[in-house]
Amino acid sequence: MTVVQAIARIPAASIGALVSHPKLPLVAGIDQDPPAVHLYRAERVLREIGAVGAEYEKFDRWPVVAWHPERPELVVSSGGETVRWTRSGVSALDIAVSDDVAFSPDGQSLWTSPTPPDLYDRSDAIDLSTGIVEPAPLWDTGIVAHPAGGLVATKQSDQGATLVLFSRPGEKLRFLDRALILESNCWGLPVFSSDGRYLAIRGNTYEHQVLVFEFPSLRRVRKISLASLADPKRRKPNSSWSWVNVAFGARPGALWIGTPSGTLLELDVERDRTKKHKLLGSAVTALAATSNGDLVVAGDGELALVPIPGPRTVADPATVAEFLVGTKEIPDDVLPEDHAVLTDGTGTWRQEDLATITKTAPGDPHWLRIRAQVNARRR
Repeated sequence: MTVVQAIARIPAASIGALVSHPKLPLVAGIDQDPPAVHLYRAERVLREIGAVGAEYEKFDRWPVVAWHPERPELVVSSGGETVRWTRSGVSALDIAVSDDVAFSPDGQSLWTSPTPPDLYDRSDAIDLSTGIVEPAPLWDTGIVAHPAGGLVATKQSDQGATLVLFSRPGEKLRFLDRALILESNCWGLPVFSSDGRYLAIRGNTYEHQVLVFEFPSLRRVRKISLASLADPKRRKPNSSWSWVNVAFGARPGALWIGTPSGTLLELDVERDRTKKHKLLGSAVTALAATSNGDLVVAGDGELALVPIPGPRTVADPATVAEFLVGTKEIPDDVLPEDHAVLTDGTGTWRQEDLATITKTAPGDPHWLRIRAQVNARRR
């Protein structure tokens, strides 16, 4: 277990989410009230280096942000416009506002989803140099790259079940026929460990959970109920947990969880041991790992930088190659849920199984029981 101590603290806005640059020590903090984005440098010190929408109430809703994969450049989309931040200032982009935005892995295109104003069954890949728009499958919540490269992950959320989908990098998403399926919706974007051997997902509408999966097997190794970690004196243990409170730091086997009491929980994934580290005097409202594996933690009016000792492990591309073996790309006009091999980390279902299943057990996933009921009615 690690000794945790903040080396820098600064006053901050009411940060509700933190988004780190994949390669540079930069972090975007999304202010909750009023909606705005603050930019910080997080390397040995914490320093605000810019803001978008903070000087006046520019945004009328929660902004979505995307870092360029290489450069210190951030795209912010909210309300009436989409803008680009660089060290030289903020400029408007002639791109329609979407619910989600991301850069392509090569930084040449901007991916937006869904396609506004009324094509809510697809996304767009917009070439930033030519303006050419290429339609692509629908996705939500963001795009995350595996640390070894060669693979990206995103989601398709639905009230009954959420799919975590994978794609090879390219000019647009082309989903593979192997996917995670999660009960319910309100799941966050997957978080990969620095060595690429684990991915964690925070969410679930009905019971606040964190799920941890091995990669590339997608076998579920931990299912954590946040209610079980809450202070028993709290009357509503789920109500004050942040939705963006998990991160893997420099040590790949340790998952960090921010709590309503200001504590950081360090979960040893392999040994299933948890250590508490008192850090803030208020609830953790957001948590993220920087590009070098340190943690940035937001609380009530403050931001802290927490170094994580130890060298950052380099991810092995062989893990991605192993995942890709035997996978195929799904055609754009085919729904992944009707084509992919689905797993929840404990069970696996092929499409031929799902097409014929009519009976389930009480402990089976809710989405599977619904599928069986539909099949039974058709017979």
